[in-house]
Amino acid sequence: MNSFKTGVFVGVLSSVAVAAAAALSYHQTVIKPAEEAEEHHEEVSKQAIRRSVSAHQSRY
Repeated sequence: MNSFKTGVFVGVLSSVAVAAAAALSYHQTVIKPAEEAEEHHEEVSKQAIRRSVSAHQSRY
């Protein structure tokens, strides 16, 4: 009976570790690059708006 309890505990612990590792790897491979791409797009868009405004202003 003692070995059964130990086996269940180790199984649950390893399942939790695998789920945490899967969540971390998903975040690193899918979510983080998407957030970085969105931030880069916003930065480029802001720069384009500034350039457009400054190019179309009158000199006087």
